[in-house]
Amino acid sequence: MAWPPGKHIEKVILRAKEYLKEVKITRKDCSQSRAIINLEGKYGENRIIISEIHRQDGSVRYAYYCLDHNNNLICGFDNSPDIKAIKKQFQNDWKSHVHENIPHKHSSNNSGIELTQFITLEKFIKLMLIT
Repeated sequence: MAWPPGKHIEKVILRAKEYLKEVKITRKDCSQSRAIINLEGKYGENRIIISEIHRQDGSVRYAYYCLDHNNNLICGFDNSPDIKAIKKQFQNDWKSHVHENIPHKHSSNNSGIELTQFITLEKFIKLMLIT
């Protein structure tokens, strides 16, 4: 993707407004080194939280979460450097990977973290909102 990714950020906003109600942009910031979009909205009774950080090197850090009307987690996907995900991915060698982005899923049933493939907003929408 060519830098700056302002067009992608605008597409995220438009896509969110297509599926969510009461969309609020809580942060939108583009600089020479990164672009950030944080927003939230409603899907039925659920609260949806979307966050993407695009870096100049082309990497993307994301978090997509679905919460119920009491703000309890239903399901969430992100690729933050979560220590549980890192240990699951790298096992005994986890210390040398402590800052790596690892795609994973959080579930409401406290079953721990499930490793996943990289997920996009489109995939999250298909998994959580269009099913």
